[in-house]
Amino acid sequence: MSNHRDFWEAGYRVFGLHPITKQNTCGCGKRDCKAIGKHPIASNWQHTPHWSEEQLEGLEEAGHFDGGYGVLCKGLLVVDVDARNGGVESYERLVAATPSIAGAGLIVETGSGGGSKHLYFKCDETLALTQHHHDYKGNDFKSSGYVVGAGSLHASGNRYKILVGSPADIDDAPQELLDLLKKPERVRATFESKTVDVSYNQLGDMLSYITNDDLDYDVWIKIGMALHHASSGAAYDLWEAWSSTSSKHDPADMAKKWHSFGKSANPVTLGTLVYYAEEGGWKWPVEFSTNEIVEEVEEQEIDITGIDLRRPPGFVGEVAAWIEDQVRYRRETISVGGALIAMGNLVGLKYYDPIGKVTSNLIAFCVAASGTGKDSVLDGVADIMEIAGLKPATYGAIKSEQEMVRNLVEHQPTFYLIDEIGYLFTKIKSAQTKGGATYLEGIIGIIMSVYSKGNSSLMVSGDVRKEIRKGLLQELGQIERQLEDGSNKVFESRKASIEQALGFIEGGIRHPFLSMIGFTTNVNFESTVNFENATNGFIGRSLLFIETKSVPFEKEDFAKREMPDAMRCAIQQIAAAGSFSMLPVSRIENYGPKVAVPSTDEAVALLKRTSRALHHLAEDASERNGLEALYLRGKELVAKVSFILAAPEGLRTVEHVRWAYALVKNDIETKARTVIGNDRAKEAPEDALFSRLVNLIDHEGETFGVLVNKLRTYKKEDVEKGLKRLADKGFLVIEESIHPRKKIKVKRYRKA
Repeated sequence: MSNHRDFWEAGYRVFGLHPITKQNTCGCGKRDCKAIGKHPIASNWQHTPHWSEEQLEGLEEAGHFDGGYGVLCKGLLVVDVDARNGGVESYERLVAATPSIAGAGLIVETGSGGGSKHLYFKCDETLALTQHHHDYKGNDFKSSGYVVGAGSLHASGNRYKILVGSPADIDDAPQELLDLLKKPERVRATFESKTVDVSYNQLGDMLSYITNDDLDYDVWIKIGMALHHASSGAAYDLWEAWSSTSSKHDPADMAKKWHSFGKSANPVTLGTLVYYAEEGGWKWPVEFSTNEIVEEVEEQEIDITGIDLRRPPGFVGEVAAWIEDQVRYRRETISVGGALIAMGNLVGLKYYDPIGKVTSNLIAFCVAASGTGKDSVLDGVADIMEIAGLKPATYGAIKSEQEMVRNLVEHQPTFYLIDEIGYLFTKIKSAQTKGGATYLEGIIGIIMSVYSKGNSSLMVSGDVRKEIRKGLLQELGQIERQLEDGSNKVFESRKASIEQALGFIEGGIRHPFLSMIGFTTNVNFESTVNFENATNGFIGRSLLFIETKSVPFEKEDFAKREMPDAMRCAIQQIAAAGSFSMLPVSRIENYGPKVAVPSTDEAVALLKRTSRALHHLAEDASERNGLEALYLRGKELVAKVSFILAAPEGLRTVEHVRWAYALVKNDIETKARTVIGNDRAKEAPEDALFSRLVNLIDHEGETFGVLVNKLRTYKKEDVEKGLKRLADKGFLVIEESIHPRKKIKVKRYRKA
């Protein structure tokens, strides 16, 4: 087994690592150390010299190498194959493309196992090489930083073990590998939905305008992620040099953090770096080349052409795709609803919107036919909540106003994931028309009240306050009697929670956060939507995600996709909200300051334009159908959705606002057509039929037989006339095709 002296004798620089304790914690003494088995003892490890014999013996006597050692990648290029991130398969392709690397003079199996390994090569330390290559994910190419040396202990309990050769056998890196990793003079990055070419000097220039002294930790991380993303992992030296100017700089943690950026499913792009640089006075250089030109949009119009509402931008889009991969059938629309709700919940405790001053809680209804995957989407959202550590504040039903308030006392947020919420709609409708079930009025009232109190406090009504206070005092008395028999941490924690809850009952619940996602069928949902609850009820405050296909496309060889580790890590990072404990009796609450999500000037301007556009549409609706409240509430929804889209990346851009506006505008139009289709069937049957037809037909189209079956209250000939009128007006396109299974000619109607 090799040790640190073998590397030292071969001319390489080594330094000691903190040992792993018997409790599997880091010997540095920090209980939350995230570098167990990889934490350098010396804070200035990156400046490790080649020790003299006397110096090395002194370090050995001091126990520096007892827990393992690091090898400085100075004059070395180490190919790090990480099996946990698809590195083995990528390595096989790398060997096929550059066969000479398989003959590395030293190959070490890492402690994580599964095919993970280090391949060592000599390398001119003046060469500028990239650390990551987009074609070989899970493989790092380290010519800076350090790797853990052979013989060292891994946190898993395994040791790093030599497979081939020794440190004395390390040969020069193959030229084909160096050519593959050579940094280009310029890199291609994404900014404001455009592709741009930016040089390393320009990236460094941007950093020079960002003051790093006592910078907020979250902002510092996002700048590092933006720099990594913009440079394809090649600008570590820029980040290290800039970070070192901060009093909080911890050199031991830098390489690991940079390495993690390459694995993240939450890429923060160049725009974040540009934003903070411009805040410091940086200006766009004249030579900055833009490869795509986006045409200016007329001031009075908001261009939403080409936007796919099934594909949210950024990390939210990746989460929506993962949720959809849990479903046997194609259910992209309700998967987007699940992703927006889930990400809004994660964002709510940690981030705030300094522009719109909105909170990220949403109410959403996901509507689809029975047996087509609603339960799988709900399960996907529930999985995300559990991964984020928010399951204790997640509920599957609403029973009473008192229970809802009690939930808010227990935790600052309450997240409702309700299957078959159509039954609740039916009860509400029955109570409104026939009387009875008066408790439902209290439920609707508390939902709407809490939903809007995210930035203030919720005062609890007298009767509810008395009942909850009575129950809390009874429980407190029982706990105090238990504590008389001796100390108990669980009881003491619960006592503190109850005392805090009693304070909330008397003085109001501060910053309550309520979100809701409900799943129901098309029939149950449509029958409950009327003018009253669309304009004054919580339907008007919600977002609708409706699947029109009752027999959706079934995926071949379906198998649920496991959540990638990178996405799991990103979810946990986004949800890491200040100071709260995950003990079952602890209150989930953000005790610390929230992180601001800034917006580009262009995004702020577009938000103002969407607000004006919705206001003008509200004026038109007040004259046409009296549904102006839908458009006025749409202003807040655009701000909320764009905020949720932006939070993972740390910067709201025009892309986020455009997509949010397109979603909300489509949502409002769908609600308006549903109200007209239900409420105007007698006084304006033609308008009602048109509205229902447009809601039923999407861009993929629907056959005449299906439409007639869904509109059983209308005569077949009336449906046919309505379709022809809509086609004549240009709303629909009529296509003839051969049915793939029946082999007969059918007419298909699709949205123009």
